[in-house]
Amino acid sequence: MESIKSYIWDMGLFFRSWFNSPKQMGTVFPSSSATGKKIAALVKDRGNSRVVELGAGTGQVTDELVAMGISSEHFVAIEYDASLCKELLKKHPKDVNLLNIDAADMLEYLPKEFVGQTDYVISTLPLIPLGREKCRKIIDTIFKVLKPGGVFVQVTLSPLKPKYVDELKLSSAKLFISWVNIPPMHVWRLSRNEAKENQGLLCT
Repeated sequence: MESIKSYIWDMGLFFRSWFNSPKQMGTVFPSSSATGKKIAALVKDRGNSRVVELGAGTGQVTDELVAMGISSEHFVAIEYDASLCKELLKKHPKDVNLLNIDAADMLEYLPKEFVGQTDYVISTLPLIPLGREKCRKIIDTIFKVLKPGGVFVQVTLSPLKPKYVDELKLSSAKLFISWVNIPPMHVWRLSRNEAKENQGLLCT
């Protein structure tokens, strides 16, 4: 019963933020707790892995990462919407380093031990609607944050491979589809071969 009440509360909060800034939100429904749990389960070696979450939203993935034992010194969540940040801080006052910033600027604000040393970046950001330059900047920044061999997980609503994958010559693998969401969420692992890095990106 409490989980249902919590989800209804999250839905109301999500819709208020969506109406204020639909492009930043990127979807018309928040992710479910089941999806959050499945995404969080991708993180291995939870006692030592550094994790950066982009687009924490109502906290469905955040909640599960905390529940799985990711400590605050190894976990940074980034959310652009101030009202969502406020609610996340109420839920996790000490469990998460929460940054109310634009993901494109994260290099300026992340603790220095996360830069080039992060094991996982988990992003539910709607990259394509953010526009060409910001899309490119965020992706470039993600790979600067990740350590060699680090994992970039991107959630999309489209079942098709994102256009920026080919534009940046990234490698992609679909990990799973969450059918419990409306619309379904497609979860990808993206990686980059530095030797093939492209200079241009078209996010349209």
